Amino acid sequence: MRSDYSLYVVALICFIIAGAFLAIGLEQTMYQVALVIFVILGILFAAGGYTLRPKVAAPTPRAPPPSPAPPPSLPPVEEKVEEAPVAPSPPTPTPPPAEEVPTPALEEPAKVEEEKPVRRRRRKKTA
Repeated sequence: MRSDYSLYVVALICFIIAGAFLAIGLEQTMYQVALVIFVILGILFAAGGYTLRPKVAAPTPRAPPPSPAPPPSLPPVEEKVEEAPVAPSPPTPTPPPAEEVPTPALEEPAKVEEEKPVRRRRRKKTA
């Protein structure tokens, strides 16, 4: 038998005894003291039974089943690309200082086209 049940029974007996003292009458001080003592004991035993009762565990929600893992993907194949060395541009000659510098006409500046390096691909090795 669980201990909380026995504490509830003792508390019930204390309340019954307190009720008997109340039914007899409260003319004497001794009856009043006994009534208060048994009521307090009944409350203490009932509280002790409540604290000793087994706790009902709240059901924990189940974790969702794991989703299927995606198939492993192959790493991307990287091809090495070699860049051709770029030759430095020839130095531009600086004009000699002149007393009068001719002013250019208002024209749009010429667009300079940059040379793109030539990319060469490696050949795959055959087994």
